[in-house]
Amino acid sequence: MSLTTEDLLEIQGLAARYNHAIDSGDADAFIATFVESGVLDAGVLTLEGHSALKDFASNFATSARAPRHVATNLVIEGDGDKATLKAYVQMFALTGEPPRQNITAAGKYSDTLAKEDGRWKFVRRTFTADS
Repeated sequence: MSLTTEDLLEIQGLAARYNHAIDSGDADAFIATFVESGVLDAGVLTLEGHSALKDFASNFATSARAPRHVATNLVIEGDGDKATLKAYVQMFALTGEPPRQNITAAGKYSDTLAKEDGRWKFVRRTFTADS
């Protein structure tokens, strides 16, 4: 059974909620996008489980000036209660004086997702930086 239109829309919304939560420092909303044992693998940093993810999200918004994650070209595939998501991502932040929004990181996401209690969540979110 392939993904429904509702599944596709919910997964797109999940990606957007993740970005808004991390950029605003809303740690509770951030961990709500992951299953309890979820993993965020950013290459130099790997976090596993809600506790580690919450600590990271609580501090991220203050680690950059006005961070803004932008995910594009989402490719969603799946079947039943499992899915994958591939996307390009750029992170903008204010840099310099006078401050201007600049791309401070760019790369791609390669994610696995699962439907848990009727909601899509990240099982593993892997960020690979452009080199």
